[in-house]
Order: sequence, then structure tokens, then C-alpha cells
Amino acid sequence: MGPRIDMNDPAPDLEELRREIAAIDRSIAAGIAQRLAIARKIGAVKAETQEPTRDYEVEAQVVDRWRRELGAGGIPAGRAEAFARWLVEESVRVQQESRAPVPGPVATAGEVAVVGGAGAMGRWLADYFEDSGHRVSVVDPRAPKGGRPTYPDVETAATRAEVIVLATPIRGTAPILRRLLATGTNALIFDVLSVKAPVSNLLRSAAEAGRRVTSVHPMFGPSARTLSGRNLLIVSCGVPEADRAARALFASSALSIADVPLERHDLLIAESLGLAHAVNLLFLTALASDPASPHELAQAASTTFHRQSSLARSVADEGPELYLDIQASNPHSWGMYQELRHSLDRLAGLVEQGDLPAFTELLRSGAGKLEPGAEPMRS
Repeated sequence: MGPRIDMNDPAPDLEELRREIAAIDRSIAAGIAQRLAIARKIGAVKAETQEPTRDYEVEAQVVDRWRRELGAGGIPAGRAEAFARWLVEESVRVQQESRAPVPGPVATAGEVAVVGGAGAMGRWLADYFEDSGHRVSVVDPRAPKGGRPTYPDVETAATRAEVIVLATPIRGTAPILRRLLATGTNALIFDVLSVKAPVSNLLRSAAEAGRRVTSVHPMFGPSARTLSGRNLLIVSCGVPEADRAARALFASSALSIADVPLERHDLLIAESLGLAHAVNLLFLTALASDPASPHELAQAASTTFHRQSSLARSVADEGPELYLDIQASNPHSWGMYQELRHSLDRLAGLVEQGDLPAFTELLRSGAGKLEPGAEPMRS
């Protein structure tokens, strides 16, 4: 039996409650400041012991811990993870800012050359491999002077690096891969293209010739800071040793790594990545012809509109060339567009008819393809 409430007790004072909230906020802010101070000390220890700044396994543990702790208080998992990722990102930031270079040789797991290392995803990969203890070099005329070691071309990189990663635009990768394979290098070679059709024939031929080739697809953008809960595909070209070597490069990252055959990749991506992008592009296209002003839309925006707007803006902000290439380079996009048109017609028909049973079954069937409890993850 709970405590008895005396109806004669005065109602809680609103200002007093607000003062209590402010005191709790100050306590939380002090705790975060203390946490970051300890993170700086951790950065100093890592510098002395020549350890990488990032430890993705520990980061995943932090995210899981906050998900459990906040979940016990009724906080949804997605919000708990977003807060935990922010804490991790801030800890990494202060470690990187306070970390001074350590003289002497640094332990390394081999050299990784990132072709296109000055691009957004190339920089992300270069940072990741460097944080993982590798020497990193870059092949990119845009690379800033005084930064990481650079090579003038892939032919030079082929004589030095143990791993060569192609983080180049979709349309321009095939000629670079052809030049790289012509060197006869025994380095592990893989691309990170979102669509494999432009390089699939080259990869198959190289695999049949016994070359160490595979393909990788990070299912996240270069703005990703923490990797817990994110996906990465190893797209096999038929060289198991190369697949294992690529997987090992990401094994400690807390990524969820899955194997996909090269022949299956682009169809799967058209159904997931391509479709998701197309829906957001369609949303933006419809908004472009909407007579309402941004101010009017903001005033009338619903929670769903805010969520969809956030996803669509992330697409708009990452660059039209990438998204056009993902759509145009995938031979399965046209089937996806045809299915999208068919689905729109079907939905319009059910709404026009007011057919609730069919509408309900449509939603139930589609929701059955979604992971239970899944929430949008920002890059």
C-alpha cells in the first residue's frame, strides 16, 4: 500500500521544483566535466604507452552500459544510445586535442594506403586505420601538405603498402583499380563503393587470377564517430583469404560485420540503401514544389515530419554527386523505381477506397520486414 496523501498539504511550489531541476542540471554538468577530465588523463596514458586513441570495443561497452542504465529509467534505447555516443565522441575529442606526439618508433600492424584519402570517406578510413595502429598513407592530389605521408600515384603505393583501399568516387574507381591490378602487387586490395557494378568484372577477373582482392561496404557515412550497432559488409569476390584479411581489419571495431556475395550485393543495396535514399529524395522533390513557406511548414510540423525532415536533410547535405551515382550506377535501381511506382499507386488506391482491412494488412506486411524496435541511427 502506497503512502497516504494528505489533501490539506500545499501543492508543490513550481519555482522550487525548477530550482531542484537546475541543481540537478549543475550536478550533471559537473559530472560530464569530471568525465572529460579523466578522458584527458586516459589520452595522456595512451600517448605514453603508444596506444591508439580509439578503442572501439570499449566504446561499444560504454554505449551498452548507458543503454541499460537509462533503459531502467524508461528512456528509449535510441535516445540512450544517442546520448552515449555523444559522450564517447566528446571523450575522443579531448583525448585527440590533448595528445602530444610521442617520439620514437610506433608499433604498427602494417601500412594501409588510402586512395582518395582526402575525401570525406577517405579521411574517415585513414583516421580509423591510424587509430587501429596502422601506418597510413594517402594517394590523393588534394591531400594537404604536412599531413600524412602521400604517394603520387597508385603504382608507387603498390610497392610500399600491405593494404590498399579505394575510397574513390563510384564513376572513377574502375580505371584506378585497373592501373593498380596492372602493377602485379600482392597487397590486399579492396574498394568501399556503395555500388559494385562498375568494378565487378575487374574484381572477378582479379580473383580468378589469384589476386588478393575483396570488396567492402560500410553501411554508414563519414560523419559516423562511434561504430556500435552499425553495419559493414564484406562483399566476397571468391578469395576467402582476402575476405578474412579485410574482416580482421575491422574485427575490433564493434561493427556488425556480415558476408555478402558480390553477385548479390547490388540487388540487396537497391532494396535497402537505394530505396531509402529514393524515398528521401522523393520527399525533397515533393517539398520543392510545395507552395508553403519554410516558416509555415515549421509551424505545422508534426513529430513524423521532423523525423523525416532530419533524414532527408542528411541526404541533401552529403552531396548530390554521391547520391546520384548510387542511384544511377546500380543496375537494379530501375526495378526498385518500378516497384516504388507500383507501391505508390497501390497505396493511393487503398486510400481512395477507404479499404481499412487491406490498408492494415499492407502496413503489417511491410512492418514485418523491419527489425523489431529499430530506431533511426544518425551517421
